[in-house]
Parts: sequence; C-alpha cells; structure tokens
Amino acid sequence: MAKSDLGFARNYANALEINITPEETSPTWAILSRGITEIAPSPNESTEDKDYYDGYGTPTTDVTSTQIQYEITGDRCYGDPAQDFIASRALETGDGRKTQFRHTSPNGDTIEGDCTLLNLTPNSGQGEASALGAFTCTIATAGSPKYTPANKLKLPEEVTASEVTVNVGAKQKIAPTVTPTDANPKCFFASGDTDVATVDSDGNVTGVKEGTCKVVVRCASKPSVMREVEVTVEAAA
Repeated sequence: MAKSDLGFARNYANALEINITPEETSPTWAILSRGITEIAPSPNESTEDKDYYDGYGTPTTDVTSTQIQYEITGDRCYGDPAQDFIASRALETGDGRKTQFRHTSPNGDTIEGDCTLLNLTPNSGQGEASALGAFTCTIATAGSPKYTPANKLKLPEEVTASEVTVNVGAKQKIAPTVTPTDANPKCFFASGDTDVATVDSDGNVTGVKEGTCKVVVRCASKPSVMREVEVTVEAAA
C-alpha cells in the first residue's frame, strides 16, 4: 500500500523563493532550487537573562528579538532567475540588498516577509579549473515575517491543470488543482522551451515568441506527482 501521509518529508519538498523584481508593485517569485545542494535555516536570537527574587537565584531567559537566516550553498547555474538576481546584487549596499522571501514547508505552512541578501559573490566562486562554479548566499529575514499555518498532512495523489494560450509579451497563469484537498497545494513549474515561454514559481506563463511548448507542473511535497501543460503562444493582438 502506498504511503499517503506526509510523515518524514525530504528537504527538497520545501520551497524557498525570493522576489526578483523588488522595485515593481507586484512580486515575481523565483525558487532557489536548480543547482542548490543545501539550504540550512538557523536562528539568530537576542536574549536577556534576569534573576528575580521569586526565582530563588534561578535566572529567567527572555527572547528579545529573533531572525531566521537561510544559508544557501550549491553550484552556480547561469540563467537561473533566482541565482542571477542574487549575484547581480553582490556589489550593492543598503536598499540594493533588500527584497522579499517566501518559505513554504512540505505541509504548506508559509513564512513570508522582507529580507536582506548577505555574503554575496559576483558571478561565482572559483577553485579548481575543472570544478563547477560555487554559489553561496545568506537570506536574512528583516522585520517580522508573517507565518501562515496550513497543516496539510496528506501526500498529493493527482495534479490537474488546463492548457494555456498566451500572447507574446503577455502573461497567463497556470492554476493547478492538487488532490486530495488536505495535501499541500504548492507546485513547482518548469518550461520545456524558454525560447517560447517562461514561467515563474507562481505559475505565471510569459509568452516569448509564437509557438508551443510544455510546462511541467510538479507537486512540491511529492514531485513524482506531475502534469504536463500545453502552452500555446500567439502573436500579440
């Protein structure tokens, strides 16, 4: 009998995304996935110890501030939207290092808010001549991120989505349906031909030139559950 509950989920079922158009009114989400070998969240907390008389010499520790820092390592993949955006900010300071992040866990819980990009290297790290270029960065939360619980504990069984027709230069969203309803609805998207159409990690398809291609839609918490969506790009009206 196939496993139906989420249980001990693999780390790849997490989705860490950044907004690659922070200057615009609407975010463009890009996932840190291709070429990434490890994402390690760590707490950065400030605490204060106080010893009150009614504690009889035993101190009490309060957390006065908290921050999550995502340490990201992998291989530099040129053309990946998330990596290209982060690398382009390596020589920036101040607001040039700020954007937004979104972390979706395997059960659909999300943490979302402002962030600062730290420890950046332009282009890629260098080492042995025949080695792959390295990619590293730290995403540090800024302010108070928003936590939204979902608690979707079932594994996806099926994902469905309708075909998409979009004009050159326009956008059209793929809106997949994941069943059962108590499974995490988060999906990953990948265009089979980025010369015809591109797709962001929210499923927004942008027409590049006339033609057809397929976009693969995979369930985040069980990537083997997938669907190919036919995309037709037509000339601008």
